[in-house]
Amino acid sequence: YDGRLYEVPQKQQKLLFDDFLSIKSKLSLLKEPFVKPNPDDETVAEFVIRRLGKEFLDKLIGPMSLGIYAANPYTMSISSNFKRIKEIELRYGSLIKGLVKLMSQKKATASSASGQFSKQLYSFKDGMQSFTDYLSQSLNVLNGYNVVSIEKTSKYIIYTDSHKFDADIVVFAAPSFEIAKIIENLDNQLPHHLLSIPYSPIVLVALAFSKKFANSTLDSYGYLFDLNKINSAIGVLFDSSIFDYRSNDNRFLVRMFLGGALRQKVIQKNNLELLQGAIAELQRSAKIFAPFEYYKIIKYTKAIPQYLMNHKEIINIIQAFESKNPGIYFAGNAFYGVGFNDCISNSYNIIKKIKSI
Repeated sequence: YDGRLYEVPQKQQKLLFDDFLSIKSKLSLLKEPFVKPNPDDETVAEFVIRRLGKEFLDKLIGPMSLGIYAANPYTMSISSNFKRIKEIELRYGSLIKGLVKLMSQKKATASSASGQFSKQLYSFKDGMQSFTDYLSQSLNVLNGYNVVSIEKTSKYIIYTDSHKFDADIVVFAAPSFEIAKIIENLDNQLPHHLLSIPYSPIVLVALAFSKKFANSTLDSYGYLFDLNKINSAIGVLFDSSIFDYRSNDNRFLVRMFLGGALRQKVIQKNNLELLQGAIAELQRSAKIFAPFEYYKIIKYTKAIPQYLMNHKEIINIIQAFESKNPGIYFAGNAFYGVGFNDCISNSYNIIKKIKSI
């Protein structure tokens, strides 16, 4: 923030005594328990400003919204994106009261939870594609078929550009804009609503340099950029500090993410502009002046679906469609959470429904 990296406070005491926040914002924490809950949905920005003040939005929640969801906090729904936080407000009347209560409950159950997994970061040695490759092999996935439409008879007939398949159960896990094309024959209204879900673009710039140039800043997870930043960067991950095997023993791998809902024009830049911009930003913010030995740039034109203020309405329409068409289910990250864990949780729920038929 303002050209300086700040460590995100992990404890309330550090938040109060660190110079990261102004005295005015620290005092707003004392008022938070007395702010009346709002039962209605609102944008993330409205929620944070109402309960904590604008500085909390600009320095903490805003960068998180952009870094995690590639979203604009002034348009994204608090209930659809940060459902747990909204639930805490409504249940306890205050975020601080709720978090204190939940932390005390967590401590009380920690001693009896021996042998269970703690919340940590996990990945695969060869990357996340290892997971989808394994699933594909286990399920005998048929590749190379372009699904173009679906027809409802006594079963469902799935048409591809070269074959057709009969199915009792259909699970859509594609992006919402692709599903919209496929179900046009089944419903006149739903495709319109699916197409109304916007996707933010993301550009990934991966860079590697010799570990002998690594500095103390790199001994961390990474960092996010504030909302008011004029360049296109969202955040930086120090992959070699997070996971082993992300690069060879002599190289340090860094990934910078650019774009998102607030910086969509970055997708139009050519690779040279993106590379030069990423290197300049790493030099400025992380003080990395090493000569880079490797780079790779990947552009995702439609990377992350955005849950805006109409998202609940879209979900209600989808659920009504599922009720009218038994055996059809909607998975993927466009509906019930954009993250990997969200997708797995939703998939388990779908499996339970299918097994109960």
